[in-house]
Amino acid sequence: MKKIRDLSVRNRLLFSNFTMVFIPVLLLLVIGGMIITGLRMTGNSREKEVSLLWPESGSSLSLQMSLSQLRTQLDHQNDFQSYKLQEICHNLEEQGLKLAIFKGNILIYETSRGDSQSLALQVHKKHPQPGPVFLWDSHQLIFRYISPKTTMQVLAVGNIPFAIKDSLIPHGFKDVLETLAFIIISIAACIIILTGIYLSRQLSFQIIQPLEKLRYLTGEISKGNLNHPIVSDTRDELGDTCREFEKMRLQLKSAKETREKYEKNRRELIAGISHDLSTPLTNIKGYTSGLIDGIANTPEKKEHYLAMIYQTSITMEELVNTLFLFSKLELGQALFHWKMVNIPTYLNHYIQDNKIRWQLRGVSIKLEPHTLPAVVNIDCMQFQRVIENLIENSLKYKGNSIGKLTINLWDVSPERVRLDFTDNGIGVKKEDLPKLFDSFYRADRARSNVADGSGLGLAIAKQIITAMGGFIWAQQAPLQGLTICIELPKVKEISHEETFNY
Repeated sequence: MKKIRDLSVRNRLLFSNFTMVFIPVLLLLVIGGMIITGLRMTGNSREKEVSLLWPESGSSLSLQMSLSQLRTQLDHQNDFQSYKLQEICHNLEEQGLKLAIFKGNILIYETSRGDSQSLALQVHKKHPQPGPVFLWDSHQLIFRYISPKTTMQVLAVGNIPFAIKDSLIPHGFKDVLETLAFIIISIAACIIILTGIYLSRQLSFQIIQPLEKLRYLTGEISKGNLNHPIVSDTRDELGDTCREFEKMRLQLKSAKETREKYEKNRRELIAGISHDLSTPLTNIKGYTSGLIDGIANTPEKKEHYLAMIYQTSITMEELVNTLFLFSKLELGQALFHWKMVNIPTYLNHYIQDNKIRWQLRGVSIKLEPHTLPAVVNIDCMQFQRVIENLIENSLKYKGNSIGKLTINLWDVSPERVRLDFTDNGIGVKKEDLPKLFDSFYRADRARSNVADGSGLGLAIAKQIITAMGGFIWAQQAPLQGLTICIELPKVKEISHEETFNY
């Protein structure tokens, strides 16, 4: 048997709204039917009782209130001098009553001369027993009250009957009431039904449509299409769900892009290794064949061939070591020996120690003076590898001019320091700047000699700087050449003994 929970969300909402509308309408119809039935049952047998609510003349409520006030005044007054008592008596007389007031057996007030005896006879005739009397029927009103506090007594008699006609509520008027009741019930039922339909449509718009959209987009995600954003501007549970799905989509997209990038790097790495190893292996094979085939037929040629084989082997060894270091850096397995260093002092000592060596190779290095100390936490040997790689690149791409490399030191913020390595070489196109740190990327694609560089230098530099908590990027020099920027975090607090000095 199919249960309610097995229905779709749309059908469950429709069922809930139908129940929400049906029960109030049913109750309204039952109550309305009871009202109409009650009106139909109000026939002649009940008209006499109902007619008591509408006296023919005067006001029953006004008379009762005036008589009640009269009793209260008699309980507190000993004579007829009270203005309030006189006002009440005049009120009752205007409504058709005749009054007589006694103090003990002495008459102190009567409506007109001789009325006191007539009133006493009428009251005695209707109620011969002593004590208070209040009779009000279809003929007249009889009232007698004796105050137990002041011995004041009042008699009131008047022809103020309740008029009973054939029908207090005419049949036409009853039909009108029935019609009005039916119209009111019908309007209320229509309002409830229309409200329920409106609420159902609103719920469908606010819940069903976003769920269908979410289902469609998650289906696209399952197919691998991660370019459709999941947007929701509501702040309810459904909006929160959509925002969580959007976070998931962005994470999946980022993971996919990272995976594709790594896959591309892997293919380029394999292609680069194959390319960079094929050239020296071909050279070794050629020189070896020359020795075997007797092409090197003189001691000088043999010595030259062996020297070339040895030099090519050294180049291959350096390439393998570079590949091994790059792999360890990417896997996070490279060991770093951290030391806190005053970076201006470190650079100044490095330039002084290696200035002549680099000048002999065709590049001069200059450090712009910097007076403020900037202490960083680095691995000196790995950081030296980065510096020498940048100098090697300046040397290779210096063109026909004398190579010049200027190192500028900047205080970016109290937390970070920046180093700019600017050369006067041939530079790099703006669109190629982001690619410089890719593995096996060479700005000059015509280069195929491994001795001119493996294409891993800047990729290794990026891995080392990232491991040190810094950033590295490239930008075009203001006039000519290329600028490599490095940003490193400063050490906040350091003692003098911990600072690295040369």
